[in-house]
Amino acid sequence: MNVLMHLSDLHFGAHDPQVCTAAQRLAQRLGVEMVVVSGDLTQRATAAQFELAARFLQGLHARSTLVLPGNHDLPLFAWWMRWGRSYERFAQQFGLDQEPVRQMGPFYVVGVNTTRPWRHERGSLSAAQIEEVARRLAHAPPGAWRIVASHHPLVPRDTADQAHRPRRADVALQRWQAAGAQMLLSGHVHEPGLVQPSPGLWASRAGTAVSRRVRHGSPNSLLVLSVEATGAVASGQARFAARWDYDHPKGEFACVSRTLLAP
Repeated sequence: MNVLMHLSDLHFGAHDPQVCTAAQRLAQRLGVEMVVVSGDLTQRATAAQFELAARFLQGLHARSTLVLPGNHDLPLFAWWMRWGRSYERFAQQFGLDQEPVRQMGPFYVVGVNTTRPWRHERGSLSAAQIEEVARRLAHAPPGAWRIVASHHPLVPRDTADQAHRPRRADVALQRWQAAGAQMLLSGHVHEPGLVQPSPGLWASRAGTAVSRRVRHGSPNSLLVLSVEATGAVASGQARFAARWDYDHPKGEFACVSRTLLAP
């Protein structure tokens, strides 16, 4: 079984150490090979908070890690850093590449940065970004699970959710699906959910993985994607998306839903 763990909105500085430890135990128990973090690693983009986030991710012991910045990873109170140095502290722990691509086993993940230094919360996509993601998707290995990760969600769950989408989201959706995208991973809203906006394309939004900033009655949660040998599909290899929520009385993450996705 090949396993990818998707985390978002860690918000170190407003995190729960017990939940962090439980997430690390789960990653080791499942044998997670790749970790994708779709932004908001910190609460206030301080150097100490980024260091805590990096240490936590190391404790997941994944062979490959893809990390994207979120709007909370841009300095808010250190306003002087927003001109030319917005991603400086992020880069000290996670590198200069804000739009990494990772391949591990059957997973091929393209990251795209939807944050903007001049925006406090809202996201955006440029025409150049949309085309670059499409180009990268077109170069995915045959048979790979083609995934795009961003901080802001491209697919709304309801009318109220429209405000969380980045600019040019509709254009990106159409272009990326045409280029072969099969799964979109995002966060930002702290409310987990899995939807299928069109045939062949799924969109999964992670909740807040380890922070105390839970919203909408949703607990701490994370997503696990897996590719497993099974007789349930003709190819013999099935793709699953599983939501894991933190159970406070037990002090562990528990699987609360598991969806078989079309191969």
